Amino acid sequence: MLSELSLMPLVFLRPWWLLGAAAVLIFALFRYQTGKKQHQSLIAAHLSEHLIKIPENVSSVFLTFHLLAIIACISLAGPSWRQHDLPVYEMHKAQVIALDLSYSMYATDAKPNRLSQAKYKAIDLVKSWSEGEKGLIAYAGDAFTISPLTTDGNAIINHIPNLSPTIMPVAGSRADLALERAITLLKNAGYEQGHIIFISDGIDHKHAAMMVDKLKGSPWIVSILAIGSEQGAAIKLPEGGLLKDQAGQIVIPKLNNRPLLDITRASGGLYVNVSNDNSDIEQLSKQFAVNQAVKKKSQQGQNKLAVDDGYWLTFLLIPLFLLLFRKGLFYTLLLALTLQVTTPKVQASIWKNDQQNAFQAYQNKDYTQAGELYDSALEKGSALYKNKQYQQALDEFTEATRTQPNSATAFYNQGNAYAQLHNFEKAIAAYQQSLGLNPTLKAAQENIDLLKNLKDQQQKNEQQQKSEQQQKSEQQQKSEQQQKSEQQQKSEQQQKSEQQQKSEQQQKSEQQQKSEQQQKSEQQQKSEQQQKSEQQQKSEQQKAAKQAKSMLEQPDEVNQELEALPNWLKNMPDDPSVLLRNKMQLEYQKRAQSNSAEQENNGVIW
Repeated sequence: MLSELSLMPLVFLRPWWLLGAAAVLIFALFRYQTGKKQHQSLIAAHLSEHLIKIPENVSSVFLTFHLLAIIACISLAGPSWRQHDLPVYEMHKAQVIALDLSYSMYATDAKPNRLSQAKYKAIDLVKSWSEGEKGLIAYAGDAFTISPLTTDGNAIINHIPNLSPTIMPVAGSRADLALERAITLLKNAGYEQGHIIFISDGIDHKHAAMMVDKLKGSPWIVSILAIGSEQGAAIKLPEGGLLKDQAGQIVIPKLNNRPLLDITRASGGLYVNVSNDNSDIEQLSKQFAVNQAVKKKSQQGQNKLAVDDGYWLTFLLIPLFLLLFRKGLFYTLLLALTLQVTTPKVQASIWKNDQQNAFQAYQNKDYTQAGELYDSALEKGSALYKNKQYQQALDEFTEATRTQPNSATAFYNQGNAYAQLHNFEKAIAAYQQSLGLNPTLKAAQENIDLLKNLKDQQQKNEQQQKSEQQQKSEQQQKSEQQQKSEQQQKSEQQQKSEQQQKSEQQQKSEQQQKSEQQQKSEQQQKSEQQQKSEQQQKSEQQKAAKQAKSMLEQPDEVNQELEALPNWLKNMPDDPSVLLRNKMQLEYQKRAQSNSAEQENNGVIW
């Protein structure tokens, strides 16, 4: 504890008690002057020397009493020449991206496809995280760590363009394995809570139910950036063609947001559909709020708390007390009352006052006792806040702002209490007042930004609820209108059918004429194409002959440089995606060997 103390210029914590010392001094001077005048006015000066005899020790008694009163007032004024540090906390957080690399990400309902858009959003999301550690996981039929937790966002961004479903060792869409891999990654880094963001086009009901069971009651927050549409689109493979199922039908994956919403609700996360602007990234980057992050000691600075050193002056009262001990009971009782006022309710040690005992209890995390012993509203509120008694702490911090209107720390702590009570408007106002008093308090500005984001999210949630209610009412109206329109359509269809029969007869005659004209034009085009192809073949043969001659005339410098390289360097692949594929294949083989039980079927590849 001594190592945490430092010296500072002398200050008085309760300076109004110095007026008591001045009053005692004025009273002593007044008593001395009036006493002399009374003796001189009643008895002649030449007779008072023989008639009035004052005991020799009376003057020493009064002097001792006045010194005793002055020292007691100075001690009550709270002289302080030492201070100790109170740490300021800042937010520390970790977030992980889980990128879906199933074949359905090749669907073309997002341009150019879902996978390309997911990569762009992942890069933007990493760039938006300016603080904290972040990691990257890719998953298909199994999940793999692409980048462990790091503060270097560029290390993650360099890997993202090389990711594709073709490099994954096993096809599928096992989001539940990606969740387990992300939680393991966070736990191994020492985090007890974190934010996991899935960028996916869907999770099936079975695996979604497994994820919901794992997330209920856990500290892990899962948000989802959903890519795709409810109508869906065909899966265009990199080698060309469209993906088909076993029956030969073209696969059209559609976005089903119901399982995704269940996952985010179970963990308190955020569900966002991908957007053409950057609004989806802004919402996800601000999701990890103040009361969800981990607190860490700030390196920017610390608050200073002065130590009440007035108890040291009580040692000066001991010799004065001994002088008065034999002078009568009155002075003894008066001295006892003075000492009792100076150091009341000493519990932990006779050598420490309440404030030191309270500080010791605070350091020992006995916040209940510290709150009872602290006299200062600011310190009492800090103890109550640490004890999670936020309403009582708010009352004390509010009192501290009245007694110390120039204390930025008092307003900052008041804002923290309001934030814990979810009164965000008053919390922001308190933080702004603390910034007005201390513009260098960066933690207050950071908390303001976070609370504003929370407030915006609450408003958006309320708007979403209203919009859902409006949609229901609109759907009812639409259903009624549809019934009416169906009746009208039936009557119109009957009329149209009669008109169509007439028009079909006319179209048949027109089509016969067009077919004869098309046959003539196709024969002409075939003859023209044959002539063009013959000319192109001749020109290509001439170019090939020229290139062969130039290759024979020039020295083969490139081949000589390649032959000079060592064999291990020649065999190394240049494509980073190949390195990632080989790494994941080795890891998948090790898992398969270590897991003696039969692995669960990963299902269809999309």
